[in-house]
Amino acid sequence: MYGVDLANVIVLGVFGLLILVALWPNERNGRRLLLKWKVTDPTPDEVAEAVRYLKRRRLLYPWLYLAAGLLTGKSQGNMDAIVITVFVGTLLAELLALRPPRDRQRAASLTPRGLADIASPIVLLTYVVGVIVAAVLVVLWRGAFELGMLLGSVVVVAVIVWAAVNRPASGDARVDNALRTRSIHVSAGLGITVALGMAGGFAALAGILLWVAMANTPPREDLPRLVA
Repeated sequence: MYGVDLANVIVLGVFGLLILVALWPNERNGRRLLLKWKVTDPTPDEVAEAVRYLKRRRLLYPWLYLAAGLLTGKSQGNMDAIVITVFVGTLLAELLALRPPRDRQRAASLTPRGLADIASPIVLLTYVVGVIVAAVLVVLWRGAFELGMLLGSVVVVAVIVWAAVNRPASGDARVDNALRTRSIHVSAGLGITVALGMAGGFAALAGILLWVAMANTPPREDLPRLVA
C-alpha cells in the first residue's frame, strides 16, 4: 500500500500558496492582462471583468498544484505539475464560465461566432501539426500510456475551446473577445506541451517553447463586434 509523504504534501501546499500570492488577481494584473491582449485604455469595469477572469483560474491553482504533485510523485517546481495545474485550471474555469452571469451585462454577437472568428489561424495550425508530429513520435518511440495521455490532452483542449467559444458573453465586447482568444491560445499551447512532452527528449523542449509562443500570440484584429 502506498503511503502519503506528509513532508511532500506540506511542501506542495506551501508552494501552491506562494504561486497564489505571487499571481493574486488585482486591478494591476487585470489591467496588464488587457493591455497585453490589445485592449487599450481599459475602463474600471473592463479591468474588473479581467480580474474576475483571472480569479476563476488562479484561485484553483494551489489545490490543483497539490493534487498534480501528489499524482506525479514530484515536488515543487516540477514542470509536469505546473503544466497539469494550469491545464486543468483552464478547463475548470471555462466550464464554470458556461454558467450565465446573473448581474452583469451580457453581449451578443452580430454574426455567428466560430473558432475561426476568435483564434489566430497560426495558433490553430501549429497545434494541429504539433499534435500530429507528437502522435507519430509517440507511436514510434513510446507506448500505449503516452499515447493515451496525448489523446486525453486533445480531448481537454477540445472541451476548453468549445467552452471558450460558446460560453455566455459577459462584460464589455472587446474584453469578452480578448479573454476568449486568450483562453484558446493558452489551452492550445498547453495542449501541445503535453502532446510533445509524451514524446520526450527535444520534442518536450519544443513543446514548452511553443506553449510560450502560442500563449503570447496577439488576438486577431478583425474579431466580430459584439453589442449589448
